[in-house]
Amino acid sequence: MFSGDRPIHIFRLTPALALRWSSLSIILFVVTAAAISTFYQVIHGYKRSWIFDAAVYSEQAWQIMLFLVYFVAIPLGTFLIHELIHGLAFIAFGGKPRSGIGIEHFLPYAYTTAPRRRFSRNAFLVISLTPLFIVNAIAILLLAVLPQAPWLGWIVILNTAGASGDIWIATLLLRCPRSVTVEDRKTGVAIYAPPDLDARSLPFRPSGKAKSTFQKWLDLTVLVLGLIVFVSFLLPILFDILNVPSFMVGTDSLQLLNWENSPKGFGISFNPWLWIAIATVLSLVGVLFISMGDR
Repeated sequence: MFSGDRPIHIFRLTPALALRWSSLSIILFVVTAAAISTFYQVIHGYKRSWIFDAAVYSEQAWQIMLFLVYFVAIPLGTFLIHELIHGLAFIAFGGKPRSGIGIEHFLPYAYTTAPRRRFSRNAFLVISLTPLFIVNAIAILLLAVLPQAPWLGWIVILNTAGASGDIWIATLLLRCPRSVTVEDRKTGVAIYAPPDLDARSLPFRPSGKAKSTFQKWLDLTVLVLGLIVFVSFLLPILFDILNVPSFMVGTDSLQLLNWENSPKGFGISFNPWLWIAIATVLSLVGVLFISMGDR
């Protein structure tokens, strides 16, 4: 039996959860980038992926401004709009939203919350997922009709990757009965249940089981993808400093890596789907070796 005045579960942002959210963000970033890149190519007939095709031309000063827009204005604007829509959704269901930013367990985050106000499960699902669907739908629609604005794809990527916490909590709530209510807090949520609810219908039972082979493979895949994303931002700078001549690994249709260096500037591009496949295979091999070593 539960008391309706006390939460049955408080979902807090712990170090382990922060790591899982970061891992989910990496997966969402890479997969969404690959999907949006493919969408742009198919819709507008481009032969090369634009998402992972970055170039800098030293003779054109506006490229510096473009760099600032891509890496400063677009992320900030996306996250602000995301939280604004959260706030409007809270208001629509009777809440009084508060917004802010913070760092928890080395994980920076922006938040919009409505403290001391309980929402039904379905209402909170709408509040959690509305920014993800609205922002992505508008950006994808505009991207489909405006080929000259490929930066719209970055909005979809950042909005999706930044919604890892929303998606995680929504997945948890979908496993709960409709009768539960939810109170949003700054670093998590509190879940309440009516007194007559059967505890066996809730997904909060602790488990002391060791990680399965699938979980180990998934964790390793996320680690490899994270390294790929990190290195992809460093390679152009490193290649330019070392003055590496132009080269391509792969074919025109399957570019593992294409580096172009000329007196006018430099650029790098690669096929994200191919890198996802490589990360998956390498992780599978790694898990097999780990499993053999445990025997």
